Amino acid sequence: MKGLFLFVIASFCLALHLNAQSDKGFSCQSQMLYTPRGAKIVLADLPALPEAHIILKKALPAPLNSVQTKKQELDRLRLQAQKTQSLQKKSGAPAPLVGRNFNANVTNGTPNDNDYAIGNNGMMLSCVNSNILILNDTGRALVQRSLSVFGSALGPLNRTYDPRAIYDPIADRFIVVYLQGSTSADTRIIVGFSETNDPTKGWNLYQIPGNITGDSSWSDYPIISLSKTELFITVNRLKDNAGWQDGFIESYIWQVETNGGYQGDTLVQKVYRDIKYNNKPVWSICPAKGGSNLHGPEMYFLSHRPSDLNNDTVFVHYINNTIASGKAELGMRVLKNPQPYGLQPNALMPNGKKLQTNDARVLSAMYEGGVIYYVGNTINPNNFSPSIYFGRIHDIWTNTPRLEGEIISSDSLDLGYPSIAYVGTGNNGDHSSMITFSHVSDKHFPGTSVVYVDRDFRVSAPVFVKRGEGNINLIFDSVQRWGDYTGIQKKYNELGVAWLSGSWGTNTGQNRTWIGKVSNTDPAMGIASSEVLVQAGKMYPNPASEQLTFEFESTQKTLLGIEIMSLDGSTKKLLAKEWAKPGLNQLQINTQDIPTGIYVINLVNDEGIQYTFKCMVRH
Repeated sequence: MKGLFLFVIASFCLALHLNAQSDKGFSCQSQMLYTPRGAKIVLADLPALPEAHIILKKALPAPLNSVQTKKQELDRLRLQAQKTQSLQKKSGAPAPLVGRNFNANVTNGTPNDNDYAIGNNGMMLSCVNSNILILNDTGRALVQRSLSVFGSALGPLNRTYDPRAIYDPIADRFIVVYLQGSTSADTRIIVGFSETNDPTKGWNLYQIPGNITGDSSWSDYPIISLSKTELFITVNRLKDNAGWQDGFIESYIWQVETNGGYQGDTLVQKVYRDIKYNNKPVWSICPAKGGSNLHGPEMYFLSHRPSDLNNDTVFVHYINNTIASGKAELGMRVLKNPQPYGLQPNALMPNGKKLQTNDARVLSAMYEGGVIYYVGNTINPNNFSPSIYFGRIHDIWTNTPRLEGEIISSDSLDLGYPSIAYVGTGNNGDHSSMITFSHVSDKHFPGTSVVYVDRDFRVSAPVFVKRGEGNINLIFDSVQRWGDYTGIQKKYNELGVAWLSGSWGTNTGQNRTWIGKVSNTDPAMGIASSEVLVQAGKMYPNPASEQLTFEFESTQKTLLGIEIMSLDGSTKKLLAKEWAKPGLNQLQINTQDIPTGIYVINLVNDEGIQYTFKCMVRH
């Protein structure tokens, strides 16, 4: 295998002892690897070869595994359940502002597996299961190449999938990770480091072995994060000729020095495997990304018991130091969250078909201000609908860490595949964040939404970033693939701003990618936004002289007050009260008696601000 690795030095350790002692029952092994650069490429110079998209056909019936059996029972219970009040209605955080948003990657494959990164210069890297697209922040596409073409200098790549992207604000560089092969004979982890902050130009490519045990297994489902000096990759090791539900063996954590990758030098790595608790492997480990900035050298990782119908266990893994220190070791704490999580049923589309929700694993996590935040799929136990689990862990290094959790749910939508990013000030005690996720229902086509979480962990109502236009229909089956993850990243040089990447269903049955800018409009932030679009709706005309019209989506019937406020807060007035219905709404106000000026207009109900607009009145 060309350029695979120079040599391996194994240094196995069991029951590691860290600065903070691991819980009893924990064990692992670790080893060092050294990989030379396999190739140097310029992305824009690679051929834009047409992609051979495969529309999957219905597979032959197979014996039900335990996860599938549980989901069938959940589907039955859901049909019997009555819709109840959403847990989300207790919140009251202001709605996030949806700004510039646009179409992105084109693909006929499934699932999408959206991930995303944006540089301080506005250059974007959006990836899906088949390709990488480079854009600027106006939405102009610059370069799109397939994953196989991107890594073709490493040798033939015939099965590329599960891409991840991340931006390093310290080095001002991009990193891409994806997989090649789904058998032990050809499983590899492809890693690319951009040489500059322009991802259309030079990249250093590496291929890490996906099978370091030499047996019949392969690596699946990577998740990545960064510290100040290192890249972390987690993967699941599966048996040959088996899927993720019934072929799981164990999870790995790769610790990789980034400087060598940026410079094109040998890639120094340490891999942790055979990670067990009470002699049972921990399933699917999610690394925590930085919040307001990258952190380290300590790094945190989270796991659930993802296939259980009901569980409260949270595994917190941590690496205590860098590879360069010579002291890097892995430890684990086993904690209990008062809010349990559980396996969820599949989601429903308007055509009666379902979308796969997979399991209740941790899908995205971050660390900020002494708190580990994490999100994943779960079930709303009141109505058995697919929902979002939002957990927090405070004071992890103390003897009595404090855990909180809540379920983000909707009466009218099925939710899945969340990811989280920080949008606060970075000051101690500011926990503001954005959580994006996919939505669908028997009345709403598959699309992308977002919620804002304020500094006190109150969650806003869901905001549509992109409404779907049709059902996803890419495989000959009653259960379609939805998209195994979404992407969201803080814009490091813009306070309170994040960009996200999600999916939506087209009127031709495809699953496309949508990118959107979301901003924190919380008055506690002190940020005056210049955006006009909000809550997946619009306001027009702007400027206005005689009348303003608002169009927006509402998830429920609610009485909205229309409040107008001057930018300095000196003038505040209730203009009218109007009922909003579930679905698309249109409201108008007369502006003839409003003095010329710039105003913030809030649509509020008894739970607080639900929609925020900024407009100019000019006579």
